[in-house]
Amino acid sequence: MDSKQQIKEDLERAEKALQSAERNFDEKDMFTSANRLFVACESAIYALLKLKYGSISMSRERILTRLKDVDAHMKEIYDLSYDLRVQADYGRQSKIKPLTEQNVKFILNEVTQIIQKVKDIIETSMP
Repeated sequence: MDSKQQIKEDLERAEKALQSAERNFDEKDMFTSANRLFVACESAIYALLKLKYGSISMSRERILTRLKDVDAHMKEIYDLSYDLRVQADYGRQSKIKPLTEQNVKFILNEVTQIIQKVKDIIETSMP
């Protein structure tokens, strides 16, 4: 599979996960919404990093390292979405912000913006 196809699939996965997160949020299922928001955020970031660096393996550490040089705000939101997901999936204590409806809503809005930003970058970079 070529890089363009991988980027397209990552962006599609991000959009589908975001739709799922919105649906779960509306149903007051914060655990599932937080999980899907992390998947949406990570998938959009995968697409952006693949566009910038080519198709590389993407561990969480590597994403954080590359992302801090690409977009510090995206890195901050990626970290927060991961923190909320770990709380939701594993019951761990918050490292950044607690898993609350207000914080999930904040991340929902931020991830929506990230996906749109990545979509715009990809559309202008890949004809």
